[in-house]
Amino acid sequence: MPDDHDDALERLLRLVPYFRDLDRVSLARLAGALEPIDVRAGTEITREGTEAHELYLVERGELSAAVHSPDGAVEVGQVSAPGTFGEMGLLLSRRTATVQATTDARVWRLPRERFEQLVRERPEIGLRVATSLADTLDRRQRALVGAPQLVEARPLVLDARPRPRAVRSRVVGALAAVAVPLALWWIPPPAGLGANGWHIFAVLIGAGVAWLLEPIPDFAVALAMAGAWGVLGLASVAQAFSGFTSSSWVLSLGALALAAAMVRSGLLFRAALLLLRAFPATHTGQLLALLFGGVLLTPLVPQSVARVAAIAPLAHELSNALGYAPRSKGSASLAFAGLIGYWYFSSVFLTGLATNFFVVGLLSADDQRRFGWLGWLAAAAPVGIACLVGALVVLLVMLRPETRAEVSAVTVRRQARILGPLSRQERVVILGLAVLVIGLAVQPLLQIDAAWLAIAALVIVTAGVIDRERFRSSLDWGFLIFLGVLLGSGAVLQSGGVDKWISTLLLEATAALRSPGLLVIAFAVLVMLSRIVLPSRPAMVLLSLALVPAAPSLGISAWVAGFVVLIAANVWVLPYQGLEYLIARDATRGEAFDDRQGTQVGAALTAIRLVAIALAVPFWQAMGLIGG
Repeated sequence: MPDDHDDALERLLRLVPYFRDLDRVSLARLAGALEPIDVRAGTEITREGTEAHELYLVERGELSAAVHSPDGAVEVGQVSAPGTFGEMGLLLSRRTATVQATTDARVWRLPRERFEQLVRERPEIGLRVATSLADTLDRRQRALVGAPQLVEARPLVLDARPRPRAVRSRVVGALAAVAVPLALWWIPPPAGLGANGWHIFAVLIGAGVAWLLEPIPDFAVALAMAGAWGVLGLASVAQAFSGFTSSSWVLSLGALALAAAMVRSGLLFRAALLLLRAFPATHTGQLLALLFGGVLLTPLVPQSVARVAAIAPLAHELSNALGYAPRSKGSASLAFAGLIGYWYFSSVFLTGLATNFFVVGLLSADDQRRFGWLGWLAAAAPVGIACLVGALVVLLVMLRPETRAEVSAVTVRRQARILGPLSRQERVVILGLAVLVIGLAVQPLLQIDAAWLAIAALVIVTAGVIDRERFRSSLDWGFLIFLGVLLGSGAVLQSGGVDKWISTLLLEATAALRSPGLLVIAFAVLVMLSRIVLPSRPAMVLLSLALVPAAPSLGISAWVAGFVVLIAANVWVLPYQGLEYLIARDATRGEAFDDRQGTQVGAALTAIRLVAIALAVPFWQAMGLIGG
């Protein structure tokens, strides 16, 4: 029975010393990369001296390992089910022995690239494998000379501290971030801005330089900016850190906690598997499953990095199951389908990206009520639909695979079976999602601040899924600090009149463009050009601070300005510009696609973004969001 085979495979994985502590999600992903092989007695499975490309797990049967000597083959060991062999070859890239089945046997083949990916994700597994092999070699040598076996007294500990960036580049970046505002400090304030406002603006420019050169993390730059405002007497503590008491910040906290709980519980992986099983097992069917599945899951996990990190290995495993060569069009199309589906529509849904809540915090109270979850989606829908159609053209035309292929449903079914029925943790996460997402959808009827919905969802997942330690380690606290400071920066800029000054400058600079619709497109181009030098998050924040308050005086809704900034900043053309792109590439060690393909797809998606914004202008005009 197939189910018996699945159960046997799960038991086998649990019996392997360096796999037994894997959580069920990692175990299910691992099972998806395994290939069963039935061999008869006398069959040679590996040959000494040949290249090693896989690790083998023995489900049943017995095998013998032998090495060649001048006197003939010498048996050096036996492997009985449950067991493994091939680890030494993976470390040395060559087979150190010939392994032959002494009885009928079933083995499972794990490709080298999947094993190495698992080791990168869980470094302790590599250490356990090395320790196991060292112990095996020690025992073998002691047996040869007749020495007694020793008991290991203490396990080896691996120092896995990351390497710091070059000190020189960090020092240069820090000096530039300080020197620029110092130089601006002594320049007389421009017309329309007082000395206090000019100094606030100078500190903000210094922060922009630091975000560009990255001498320290972006959240540390934000804290330094707030600290400089406070030390220089430009803002009070209450003003500089008012963002942490805002509804948008609390909403971001609750949403990120839900995202962490979905990943931790395995619900995100399960949902992706269910969507793959719902579509045909052909290349096109699985491509559509990755794309539309990502669109469906985006509003449930407001962290694009987490979504892409979860789907990239699964898309690559599908590519291997379909038999596509590395970096072929077939492989690239599946990888990009997962990336696009789980990233490209992040700002189409209010809960698709935590940075969306930053823009909400810049809106007036009336606009915040108007652009709740459903209001946001209704206004963003034209851009989302145009981007979806464009993405389909890219995937089905630009990346049409060279050969037709079909994936066996057995692999996905096996992974789903190992996951088993919904766990208690997953049920808790579903409850938390229902409270937040449904609550946001009916918020206009409830007349309740969205922050209270986020707090309710946070209480639910911390009570049943995320304990104290995981609450500390699973949430992106750096982003939350960054967001909190930047939300408060709006109040600081207003206190110095910087927002009105920027509005005046924009009015003067855009006087030639009398059409607000053309201004929206010009804003989009400006934001996209800024991404050449600015990372996506600082670009979103800085340009939102500049454009959102000024937009109404230009005949443009503040929401439209903020949404255009979010959409236009979240793109890449060159590989370094896309964080999600880099995550998808590195998750597959560059086997799914190469940077040439990435640049072509990124450029196409950026052009589609711009066209989608242009197509949405008449719709926004009809909604009264853009003047005639």
